[in-house]
Amino acid sequence: MQRGEIEQLIESGEGIALSFARRVSSAYINERAVVERMAAMANSEGGTLLVGVDSDGTVSGAHPFHGDHTDPVELAAAVRRHTSPPLDVTVEVAAVGGRAVVALSTEAAASPVATTWGVYRARRLNGAGVAVDEGLTPPELFTRYRDANGLDWALSPAPGATLADLDPAAFAAYRRLTSAHHGNTALAARDDDALVRALGFRNDSDTPILLGAVALFGTEEALARHLPYHQVVLADTRAPRTTWRSRAPLAVLAENLAASEAVGDALPFVLNALAHRDYSLPGAVYVHVDAKRRAVTSPGALPRGVRPEDLLSDAPTFAPRSLYLSTALAHTGLTRGAGTGVVDAARDLARRGAPVPSYAGTHAQAVTVSVVSPVGAGGASTSDLVLEALRELGEASSGEVARRAGLGQQQAYRALRSLVGQGRVRRSGATRTTRYSAGV
Repeated sequence: MQRGEIEQLIESGEGIALSFARRVSSAYINERAVVERMAAMANSEGGTLLVGVDSDGTVSGAHPFHGDHTDPVELAAAVRRHTSPPLDVTVEVAAVGGRAVVALSTEAAASPVATTWGVYRARRLNGAGVAVDEGLTPPELFTRYRDANGLDWALSPAPGATLADLDPAAFAAYRRLTSAHHGNTALAARDDDALVRALGFRNDSDTPILLGAVALFGTEEALARHLPYHQVVLADTRAPRTTWRSRAPLAVLAENLAASEAVGDALPFVLNALAHRDYSLPGAVYVHVDAKRRAVTSPGALPRGVRPEDLLSDAPTFAPRSLYLSTALAHTGLTRGAGTGVVDAARDLARRGAPVPSYAGTHAQAVTVSVVSPVGAGGASTSDLVLEALRELGEASSGEVARRAGLGQQQAYRALRSLVGQGRVRRSGATRTTRYSAGV
């Protein structure tokens, strides 16, 4: 790193990826503190530590670390020796304004980096917007180790759980959803044990029921025991104001949410939040509905390595917290598989003239996506378009309704389910013979 580069960094000021440290004598930042700071940077975005620069950007000079000089190789070796896993850093010494500045740089680490004396920290902005080093909590460490090692949390065992901890009503809801989506009963025809096995959430070990089975089908007691933070809160601020809370298993939630007019076009984003939220962190998936938009907030940050702009790009980052759970929900037809769900939902909205959904607050605490529902010609809603199509057709399949209304298959299907739940549309038949009619 040349003097000009260091001067440019100093001008930009401290932040998550840039830190200054005063060392006018050995009484200031020492080797141990340098190791801790570099580990914290590796646990965040990576970045550079400039030793010999005061917090206000004044170059005060770096007192030597090794006798009468600073040995870059020895300092880099010290960081590597005192971190676990060993952290690689680059160390350079440059003269800025006639004073020595030591620049240490590192990349973001995939797996959490600790000091050999057991310190886990990460760089964050505090309430005043100042970058500080804060300890990683046990849930954060669990999440980072899991993500770094490609562990699917839904395949973790649910100790003590048996088939008796799975709710028959949840199995029934899942069978209805999958039958309607696939047009056949191949998956739905399996008994409970075979269905759970087919989804990958049951084996023959001493702990045969896995967390994915509890998430999808668990009784209230099983969910409270194994996934205590599982909950959805739907706050509809339109008149009359209503708040709905549920700790039901995902199969039941998916069916109920699909029939909810309040959720509407945000359904794929709500299901995405439920499939990919961090279940080790407290908090509910929160859906806020007002006259203009629907905002979906889920606890925890995005999976490591995923940026907000990746989620709606043509080539989204494929990094599901649980591929198995995401796939299980995709069988319902209410959302697509991992890596495509929100992309396809956003494309559906765009085709109907809606703004691109926006992601915000993608920090360590929560992720929020805002969805503005589109309107059809003359300001008609999706439900209005479906009802108008049904009145013209008399009786029709969801595919016929979609073509007549100018909607996507999934959009029409979700609107039909919502209208059936409201009693405004009648459904008859099953699987391939399902038909819908208006005027109920």
